[in-house]
Amino acid sequence: MTRTTVRIAADSRPVLVFTVALTVAVALASFALSFSSLRDAALWGRVPTSLAFLVPVVIDASVLVYGLVALVLRARGHSSAWAWTLMLGFTVVSIGANAAHAYDVAGYVRIVVGVVLVALAPLSVLTSTHALASLVVADAPAVTLEPAPVVDPASRAVASVPAAIEPATVAVPAPVDVTPEPKPEPVPVLGPVRSSRGPRTRPVPAVRPAGQSMLPGFGVVGAEA
Repeated sequence: MTRTTVRIAADSRPVLVFTVALTVAVALASFALSFSSLRDAALWGRVPTSLAFLVPVVIDASVLVYGLVALVLRARGHSSAWAWTLMLGFTVVSIGANAAHAYDVAGYVRIVVGVVLVALAPLSVLTSTHALASLVVADAPAVTLEPAPVVDPASRAVASVPAAIEPATVAVPAPVDVTPEPKPEPVPVLGPVRSSRGPRTRPVPAVRPAGQSMLPGFGVVGAEA
């Protein structure tokens, strides 16, 4: 009989929740311990006592901001080197200021630490604004370039050989018929036809003398009574 060993899955939800809770607790405890040291170190840079509590916020909060920005940029596939660099730089400054406060360094070292803490305030504003813009502003649409067609070397060699020049064909004109066209024969013109008989004469009516009349039906001239 085999015994089944029960193990906790590393990527299960309970493990994730427990890890997040511990991380938040460690961050709060670290910020609380660092807050006191950085506030006292800020007085070395002639920061007013009423504003000295802002220096720990600028230094330690920047570490968290750039860490989250680096994770987001890496998830988007963008370069996150600058965010990791800023996160590491502010962490080193925080560690150095806490160590200087705990060691009770000499006076000139306190001045250098105070100057560095105060000078990081405007730098934190600049880098935080850049980080916010990189997260909020959308990127321009990427231009996809179509890959160039792959040409077979054999076909390229064939294409490079010049084709044979074909002889030019000259069009020969058709022979022209130079035979003269036949002239039309003259058509005889017929004149007016003359009759062989003599000219026709019209009968001249008889002139009856005055005072005579024609007898009807006989054409005989009679005398008037």
